[in-house]
Amino acid sequence: MSEKLEDSIYDDEAAVRFIQSHIPQELQGKYTDDDILLITDTMVDYYQRNGFLDTDEEIEIDMDDIVNFVSKECKKDKDCHFDTNPDSIRWIIDAELDYEDSLA
Repeated sequence: MSEKLEDSIYDDEAAVRFIQSHIPQELQGKYTDDDILLITDTMVDYYQRNGFLDTDEEIEIDMDDIVNFVSKECKKDKDCHFDTNPDSIRWIIDAELDYEDSLA
């Protein structure tokens, strides 16, 4: 997560709307807003575990690593009642990263 993102106003509701509108049509409606929030919260856990929130430097995210992390963590979460297939999760993560970029 870049310094620019921290300086921007991240709005969970706006992020969910953005993600819902930027994932493939076959995934729209498959994930509730709460499902997407759980995924984005898990992304923040990934950022924390990798020290990305503790740096002012621009970071490079390994897409495979974050997708696998989010997929595995969501499978363990009792509140997760959605498809944790990495291919589906990848679309949501990619859309969320695009939302972050839109804030810069």
